[in-house]
Amino acid sequence: MRLLWVILIPVLIFTSCQQQSVKAPDAAPYHTPLVIDYPAGIMISHENQVSGPANHNISIAKKILLPHRIPVLDTNSKDLVFVKTNGDRITISTIDLSEEYDIILFNAVNNPVPLRLADLQDAFGKIFNVGTGNITPKTNSRKTEEIYTPTPDTNTRQTIRERLSALKKRDKKIIVTTADTSTKQFVERIMPGVQWVQHRVDTRTILRIKFENDLITYANTDRYFTNGVTFDLQAAWPGRSAVLNRLMIPYRHSAFVTYALGMVQDMYTPTDTRVAPTLNRDRPYSSCLYFSFSKTTADPVRKLKMASRMFAGYIGPYSPGSYMQTLVHKAFPTNDAPLGWETQINTDVILNYSYNIQKALVNTRNFSLLAGAEIEAGTLYNNTGMKLEMQAGKFEPVFGITADEQWPKLQYYFFAKTHAGYVAYNALLQGGMFNHNTVFTLKSNEIQRMVGGAEAGMHFSYKGTGIEVAQHYLSPEYKGGFWHKWGRLSLLFKV
Repeated sequence: MRLLWVILIPVLIFTSCQQQSVKAPDAAPYHTPLVIDYPAGIMISHENQVSGPANHNISIAKKILLPHRIPVLDTNSKDLVFVKTNGDRITISTIDLSEEYDIILFNAVNNPVPLRLADLQDAFGKIFNVGTGNITPKTNSRKTEEIYTPTPDTNTRQTIRERLSALKKRDKKIIVTTADTSTKQFVERIMPGVQWVQHRVDTRTILRIKFENDLITYANTDRYFTNGVTFDLQAAWPGRSAVLNRLMIPYRHSAFVTYALGMVQDMYTPTDTRVAPTLNRDRPYSSCLYFSFSKTTADPVRKLKMASRMFAGYIGPYSPGSYMQTLVHKAFPTNDAPLGWETQINTDVILNYSYNIQKALVNTRNFSLLAGAEIEAGTLYNNTGMKLEMQAGKFEPVFGITADEQWPKLQYYFFAKTHAGYVAYNALLQGGMFNHNTVFTLKSNEIQRMVGGAEAGMHFSYKGTGIEVAQHYLSPEYKGGFWHKWGRLSLLFKV
């Protein structure tokens, strides 16, 4: 018996030493790309999620895909590399995907398709051509790609629910932004169901302070548009607001984008502020104060520039025009104190939106000529018009910088602008839309509907800091009015 134990114990020890523990391989580090070269469904884990998708989401995907021998993968990799049967490699960064996508479906023949889980059943059948239980991926050549886009049945009349469902399933557009310091070229990538549009964002921070006054003229007039102060901050961070961006008109091609915040205080007076206002066939006292958000999009390929601008504020005594003009006049002892501000247009709300688009007629290194159209609507202005804009000298690229380009350190150029348009409504002449309790305003039949203007000046700046001076001209804004002109001085500071 002892001899048996002596034989068994070494044998057991030797056998246990030979056994190897089997465990699942460690998950790939978060920064390691995951390469997929076979049909699969990949669950998307976004950067702001602590863990992968919920178990019930994976279960739903498995119920749809596993019966057809399509594996479902769950990964935390930032980059997913899909290798097609023709050798093409497509990289998708999950942090660039909108959080509305739950899974990426790949058939190894076409491009991968990001989807919502609710759309998986319908999309799976179309992408893999599943009808009889057999999987036959739709094929394509290297030159042509078959885009998956659900098409409604036009033979039968669609219900409202079906139309909404078709609208939800239309191609999604994801806007990818890069800094202007990026060396990447503008590349427009199109994938089934998703279109990436790359925007390069101006990362410079520049403060512009603009002073306008009709005293800054050779005629030294003091009437109509009498004074204006504008603070304009150009920066990249205002563009991070998803709410404000949704209010801007989108552009679906690669472009160069500039964002800006502004504050404007303007004031207007009758023909002669040295006497009490006649309240007849003259411009009323008025002033306004508003804040703005703007987005300018420049397409260097199509030579287009578009600007959306939304501003909100108020007109009336709280602007405060009376205080500002009195302060300016006291600074010049030869000026008389303005009379009649108590008759100014009363307090009302400002909520306006403007959009303009320009196309390059000529665009060279030292000369540019742009033609455009603009429209403005809201409680302050309602108008539309056409304009021309010219620059000659050394200036930064009109449509933004592209890869490997640098902003010019020194700028010096002459510019001229002209515009003509139709005025449907002007609250600074006709009073606010909601508050009609004002001593004096102009009637609708007294407004000059066709108005034109021009501006010409010089610009000089070095490394973003500089000065700009200009002279502005404006045709009569009401019947019986005069041509008007005022000067502008702008200071630019690179922050």
